Amino acid sequence: MKGRLFSMLKSILTIFFAFACLCSPAFADVIWFSNNNRLDGHVVRRSPSDTNFKLLNGSNVTVENPDITRTDAEPYVVYLLKRGEHYLKNYDDPERALRSFQEALRLKPGDPFIQERIDWVLLSQRIQRCKDGIEEAREKARLGNFQESIDIYEKLLPTAPRDELARTIKREVAETYAQLAYKFFDHSYFIGAEQMLRKAEEYNPNSPMLHFVLGRIYHMNGDYKGAEREYTMAMDLAPDIPKLSVYLADVRKELRFIQNAPIEQ
Repeated sequence: MKGRLFSMLKSILTIFFAFACLCSPAFADVIWFSNNNRLDGHVVRRSPSDTNFKLLNGSNVTVENPDITRTDAEPYVVYLLKRGEHYLKNYDDPERALRSFQEALRLKPGDPFIQERIDWVLLSQRIQRCKDGIEEAREKARLGNFQESIDIYEKLLPTAPRDELARTIKREVAETYAQLAYKFFDHSYFIGAEQMLRKAEEYNPNSPMLHFVLGRIYHMNGDYKGAEREYTMAMDLAPDIPKLSVYLADVRKELRFIQNAPIEQ
């Protein structure tokens, strides 16, 4: 009788253990094998014969228990942090990393380290969006769509998450305004050119293109000293501006001619 009771009790305990393993909350683990091989993830289900394990990338594996040399158990929040870092490092996927970190913060509200990781990912996303916007604006300018490029830059500027990005945007929007001014000047729209140059100066008074366009205006109006001054400033800032060296040589030739011209009696 006692033997039957002991056998029944053992069976009940085995069933209870299996049920508890099935129903217990998931937790983070490192499971180790021979030769120091390891898997990082968390246990989903553990039975007397095998262990179902979710890896950091989300896939599931089932491992025979005799193959496991030891298991290092950790809180589930650690698994979520590991998974977030895994998505960042191996997949360059900040969206999934952010979801993992946010889930960890829900389990451990107010944790400064988790909040720091979330803030870092959000900042990285803002930086990337800003960089992508700058590239889009540059491409618009390369295609001659200067106003569209300016619109993108001016929308980006208030959102720039770092000072160096804000400086880049200001520098490049000034160049684009100056390019648009040159286009207006080339089409004899002088009022529009002047307005665009003022906007360029507002963003960056040291814009090479600004000085180049001013030089062209002075040059075309016969003010060779003013043209030489502006061309020289543009040359110091960006000597690779197309035709700049040609125009500068031309105004200097004109100045030498004026200087050497005979004085009328």
